[in-house]
Amino acid sequence: MNTPQTRDAELTRGRILEAALDLFVAKGFADVAMREIAGRSNVTRSLIHHHFGNKEALWEAVKEQAFSRYIEQQKPELEHASMADESLLRSAVTRYFRFLGENPQVVRLLGWIHMEGDASCGEREGEIIALGAERIRQAQRAGVFRADINPVHAVTMFVVTCAQWFHGRAHHSQWPGIGSDDEFLDDFLKIFVDGLRIAAVDGNRP
Repeated sequence: MNTPQTRDAELTRGRILEAALDLFVAKGFADVAMREIAGRSNVTRSLIHHHFGNKEALWEAVKEQAFSRYIEQQKPELEHASMADESLLRSAVTRYFRFLGENPQVVRLLGWIHMEGDASCGEREGEIIALGAERIRQAQRAGVFRADINPVHAVTMFVVTCAQWFHGRAHHSQWPGIGSDDEFLDDFLKIFVDGLRIAAVDGNRP
């Protein structure tokens, strides 16, 4: 059972993370000062240093928290799936797409991560990317998916496409005939999954 002191520390840490996320999303890592985070979270800078050490460590903690919910949901599905098949791939794509749609702050955070050339997030995601790629590789060995595609590239394609849909929403929402999030996801799944099928190689599409 947590003591009042422990609960207070957890609440303080949570306030700091929330304030830091808001500021990093609005301004990026480079343009946020520790005094701003302290003011937003109503704590002293020394207390932030006590909990996180420095701004770089706080930035890493913000990213960890931002993506942890998705990873905690996706990883068990990939680990425990009985078969590597189309349904697993569709579920993985849909889960990531929905996660981004429900978390616009994460989308903006991703934008800053990419613009600032931050490689640490890619390293953190490496385990789940490798796990997803291995599932596609299993489907290739089982004759479900075509074998002439790099499994890591396949995972990268859906991750990048889902993120770019939300990054560019304000822009492409003006294009004549553009559909809703659900309509785009449905069409993307048709193209993506169909392109991985064995039938996509020999031309005998169903």
